[in-house]
Amino acid sequence: MANKAFMLTQVQRDFLILLLSIQPHLSKPQMKAIFLNKFQVELTEQQLKTLIAKSKKKVEELQKSEALTLELAIRVGLVNLHSKISRTLELQEIARMGREGYTCQTQSARGEVVSYTKRDLRVAVDAIKAIKAEWAEETQQQANYTVIIGDAQAPQVEELEGDDEL
Repeated sequence: MANKAFMLTQVQRDFLILLLSIQPHLSKPQMKAIFLNKFQVELTEQQLKTLIAKSKKKVEELQKSEALTLELAIRVGLVNLHSKISRTLELQEIARMGREGYTCQTQSARGEVVSYTKRDLRVAVDAIKAIKAEWAEETQQQANYTVIIGDAQAPQVEELEGDDEL
């Protein structure tokens, strides 16, 4: 059964352009495999060939500018720890795994594979400290102060007896 060609979305086109700019050594079959792994959709040879031909200028711009490359990587979802919320969610997952544990496997002296739950409370504590530090930093930076500048009346000065002698 033949695969029906589909239109690439903007995110898919941006992903391929990013891939061309940061890994220009990849062959077409390698790019198609990476694309299939990322989007669970098979890319045709013609689609890839057309995109490569049409995006040469954009690829050159990305290779010259790290800022543009980073912006595009964030947009297509390759960089997912750029926001405070994403980092916090990952740190929460690390803390949870440290407390509750995760399944590991090892081989015993007799050659048997043994599964066990590994817990590391020190990692959980470090993740919680990192969350606290990140959010404390944010609250300190956002402290706003309002300063009102305007005309004011001078305070009234009372003359006391004996001020003339000073």
